[in-house]
Amino acid sequence: MSKRRNPFETPEPVPSVTIPSSIYESLRVAAPRKRNRRWEKQHQSHKAVYRGVDPKLALKVRTIAGNLLVPEGEVARAVIEYALHAYEQGNLDLHPRPNPYRMRMTLFPASDSTRSYDRPVKPAKQKQTQALWRVITTWRGFPHELKKELATLASDDELNVPIGELITALLRYGLKAYDSGLLNLEPVQKAGTFTLALDGTK
Repeated sequence: MSKRRNPFETPEPVPSVTIPSSIYESLRVAAPRKRNRRWEKQHQSHKAVYRGVDPKLALKVRTIAGNLLVPEGEVARAVIEYALHAYEQGNLDLHPRPNPYRMRMTLFPASDSTRSYDRPVKPAKQKQTQALWRVITTWRGFPHELKKELATLASDDELNVPIGELITALLRYGLKAYDSGLLNLEPVQKAGTFTLALDGTK
């Protein structure tokens, strides 16, 4: 018969476990340095952040940039500048219409969408369009002058539309021109990487 333990006995001492010191202490290495953000601060003006840009168009910009081995911001810049030039020449109509859901005008009213007029409006599609303002698109390599021009064009004094809608309309026009061969984006090698030639029109 096995011997039972007496519950009133003092328990055997538990061997103490040594806690290993921090890796920095064992290697006698200083804690990692804080990242130097000086470059980001100096180039902050070349970063463009827009809300409400159609994510499918932004993804297409990313795909083209990946194929050409150039930064996304340069592709977006070339496409938008092409569309702005077409707008100045009168080839692109940016006619805002009243939006019943907002104070500002809109470039994409629900009645002017691609679906036919006799079909009923699907609420799911309408929710998706209204939720576009939550999408945030960021590009680097945007000149300050272009950002200012876009902001002025979308302002109350000009079209009075959300800037995301304006950029969506410009991207749609420019990417259609790229697909049809009217806009030629030609990468040029620059210090180990590629960049776009600014005279990218055929």
